[in-house]
Amino acid sequence: MSWQNYKKTFRTEGDLFDFARSGDLRGLANLLSGEESLEIDAVNHRGYSALMLAVYNGEKDFCEALLRCGANVNSVDGVGNTVLMAAAFKGQVGIVELLLQFNADISLKNKTNMNVRDWANMFGRTDVLSYLDSHYPSQIASSKFKNMLRFIKLGILLIQSKFK
Repeated sequence: MSWQNYKKTFRTEGDLFDFARSGDLRGLANLLSGEESLEIDAVNHRGYSALMLAVYNGEKDFCEALLRCGANVNSVDGVGNTVLMAAAFKGQVGIVELLLQFNADISLKNKTNMNVRDWANMFGRTDVLSYLDSHYPSQIASSKFKNMLRFIKLGILLIQSKFK
């Protein structure tokens, strides 16, 4: 392949996933105004939605914009982790609260049976646990040991998915 042909494969403009990572609301607005059928719930090559990426990167305003555009608040990655679990894992109380305001389902579990409280508990996200305790006291977290075993199993599932 020649250098000229290779250069043609580079993107010169950002896409929805780039904008989600950086919280670029102007980029999102440009996409929404320029594309009639923007797939707001599309997933990237790793199985992450734009909402998942915005959550992982702590971009609360971008998360809210996506949710107001109709993004699925209960979207999951390839192993069933929800965006709510991602917010709990990262310790993002404000994003947890936002997702719950948009009716995120707190009862969902991933492929290893972990829920949002389990993620917060496993990674010591006491602020998230306190929020969940005060707003959803009936949900119980599993022990850290049990969650560690589930987390290892989750890692194995991720590795296996790479070889399929």
